[in-house]
Amino acid sequence: MAVGFIGLGSMGAPIARRLARSGFEVIGCDISETMLAEFDEPGAIRERDPIATAQKSEMLGICVRTDQQLESLTADGQLFEALGAGGTIILHSTVSPQLAQKLAAQAKTYGVGFVDVGVSGGGPAAIEGRLSLFIGADEADFEKARPWLEAIGQKLSHLGPVGRGQEGKLLNNLISIANYGMSAAIVDVGVDMGFDRQTLTDAFMAGSAQSFALGVGPRMVLPREGVGAPSTFTGLHDLLKKDVDHCRELPVHETVALSGLLAACDFMLARIRRATIEAEGGPTPIDPNKTVDGYFVAIRAKDIDALMALYAEDATFTLPNGKSFHGKDVVREVHNSVFASGSPFPTPGARFIGAEGIAVEIAAQLPDGSVRQTTNHYRFDEAGKIRSLSVYARG
Repeated sequence: MAVGFIGLGSMGAPIARRLARSGFEVIGCDISETMLAEFDEPGAIRERDPIATAQKSEMLGICVRTDQQLESLTADGQLFEALGAGGTIILHSTVSPQLAQKLAAQAKTYGVGFVDVGVSGGGPAAIEGRLSLFIGADEADFEKARPWLEAIGQKLSHLGPVGRGQEGKLLNNLISIANYGMSAAIVDVGVDMGFDRQTLTDAFMAGSAQSFALGVGPRMVLPREGVGAPSTFTGLHDLLKKDVDHCRELPVHETVALSGLLAACDFMLARIRRATIEAEGGPTPIDPNKTVDGYFVAIRAKDIDALMALYAEDATFTLPNGKSFHGKDVVREVHNSVFASGSPFPTPGARFIGAEGIAVEIAAQLPDGSVRQTTNHYRFDEAGKIRSLSVYARG
């Protein structure tokens, strides 16, 4: 069977190689000359044009990186038309489930089947045919694609119609990224306590804490050498963030459970951003909690210089009446005015930490002795400085 495969990156190329080694006549396609040149599988054909690839294929695999790339590839329907009635699309990209469903409906108008296949296991598992597959398709399309799927996968999980494969893969990635985040966090805590990073990690891996994530997550943020070190962090961050953002949109009622997992994922993303800054030679970002602590110390001491050192240059400060002030110099004037008029003495209470920053409940004693209940919501820039502060009245 002649099959095309569009997207010969770190996952697509191993899948295409496995198909070629399993008896399929593979036409590998990528718009990158470098990726295409590296696809040197014996017997396979290389083709730069996706439309020409589809015209020569009975089945067409797609493994592009983003939703935007997938939409650009398929938006006008020409790819489905080129594949022709009776052909089958096999989607290996991790994208929005809704996008997969939309494209499946579009493909159907051309008589083209659509199989949504999330893959897990990595390139080496793909080469060896040991991937775990999360499949969304109707029964007829699933059976038609079975020879392809059995060639690359050790575990085939048909989870329902198109879209369910993407949802299953996103949940899989949510588990992975959350566990990476928790593992990286606990090692950071240990290093902060004075333990040697590698010695502590080795000790964990010999005990009940051992896991695949512990072996991977803490390593993701270690220093990297070479000119491209920061960009490798950026690429990793953007790849993980894409999936985390899709997970935020999953249709669930278990919102507390989802928010807990997303918090661990958000830590992992923030930790990679910190590693990027450090790789670029920048200072280690300030812990946002320490920024908040410093805010209360400065407010109580009416130390305007210490207070403004905590703000980003483009900071925004919003009062309970909704009036906002933009820019560090303007925010300084507002705080100076409050100090001059006899500022409240704040006593912080409950603190809530989430993906959108930190919220602190405050009991502020006014100059006349009365107490005002407010909540401060802090958002931070990549350096850990206050990017925006919104004050809300309570009670």
